[in-house]
Amino acid sequence: MNNTIGILREGINKKGEKRVALTPAYAAGIVHKGHRLIVQPAENPDSGEIKRAFKDEDYAAIGAEINEDLRAADVIFGLKEIPVKRILPEKTYLLFSHTYKGQLKNREMLKAFINLRTNIIDYELIRDENNQRLITAFTYNAGYAGMVDSLWSLGQRLSLKRIQNPFVKIPQAIDGEDLQAIKDLVAEAGKNISVMGTPEEIPPVITCFLGKGKTSFAAQQIYDLLPVIEITPDRIEEVFNAGSRKHVYKLVLNINDMYRLKAGEGIDMEAYAKMTKKQKRQHYLVNPEFYESNLDKVLPYLTLLMNCIIWEPRYPHAVPNSLMKDVYKKSKTLMVIGDITCDPNGSIEFSRETWIDDPVFIYNPFSETIRMGFEGDGVAVMAVTNLPCEFSADASRQFSSDLSGYIDSIISADYRGSIQDSSLPAAVKRAVIIWKGSFTDDYFYMKNYII
Repeated sequence: MNNTIGILREGINKKGEKRVALTPAYAAGIVHKGHRLIVQPAENPDSGEIKRAFKDEDYAAIGAEINEDLRAADVIFGLKEIPVKRILPEKTYLLFSHTYKGQLKNREMLKAFINLRTNIIDYELIRDENNQRLITAFTYNAGYAGMVDSLWSLGQRLSLKRIQNPFVKIPQAIDGEDLQAIKDLVAEAGKNISVMGTPEEIPPVITCFLGKGKTSFAAQQIYDLLPVIEITPDRIEEVFNAGSRKHVYKLVLNINDMYRLKAGEGIDMEAYAKMTKKQKRQHYLVNPEFYESNLDKVLPYLTLLMNCIIWEPRYPHAVPNSLMKDVYKKSKTLMVIGDITCDPNGSIEFSRETWIDDPVFIYNPFSETIRMGFEGDGVAVMAVTNLPCEFSADASRQFSSDLSGYIDSIISADYRGSIQDSSLPAAVKRAVIIWKGSFTDDYFYMKNYII
């Protein structure tokens, strides 16, 4: 099919959002294949803001038309949710819709997609036959930015307490030139720690990472630019009491470490003890209601907690309000929580979405209240929901690279007939939520979200 392809300008009115689904380098292939390519201008006509990290001239140079009007496009590449008034009828949209879990904030958009008989391909749902995500570029960039912003938050919090510290020279990620420039600044802080040490006014710095997936891996890459020693849970009290000031410490927990069986659930504990780690993990995933947080064993010793795990309502909270209150009564060592995955009221029960221009709040465990900013009694929580935007150019390049193997088939597919006859590859078909205004079989349950 000789489809006309469109590239959206992101519409979110928040600081830092300059990402694009296809950079000029990858968009050039669309023109070379003989397709007409229309790219919306980077400048938002209403606000005058530049909302893309790549210039209009770069797209024009590869043969794209720069035009606000995308009505001629058959297939439109975006990223984030689309304001309802911008949705065009009978188009094929690619985006992160954030709808398949029933997210309340996007139900009006979902209704509009249905009413306007669109096709919706959700990048998050492009998966292989084992249900593994295939487009994960922003996952890594969220990890990079989340770790940087958490170290920045620690520096700010310590400075407010008049404690000199090496983290204060680490900026918020959005204020760095690019990812490499930020890495250089973190490495410089690491050299400072190796020579001068971490502040004597606080215990040795111990950071705990929840999860061992891609987000955690990326966050650890940033943290590992410091003079890191990795420890296991059985050493945490020893390090807390006598750890070196010339190092920082890292603890990485998996599901078996994070959660424990509740007492009195009627489980054969002898049989459970004989399970392998893999079997125990599977038991948790199938029976999450039998489990509770095990983090009371580590929270009193931590300076920084990095949440890197995906959460759904059926799972227990990793840090419920009650646990945070109990821990805070005994120990105020924990200064910052970096909630990278940012599920409001999720793994971190008291978490809420924040944004790049107002990224941190203080949670008081006793009053269970939130105050935006760095000042106040409690724990600082960094829960920026659009972290990859802080490295918009880097994130866009990596995302385009991830998507590159599917671009040709997406732009050439036949969207006029049935999904079966579209010629889309199986991985992309799995990501089709809506086809011609109707939910596909795998997502028919979502009909309940628009009632």
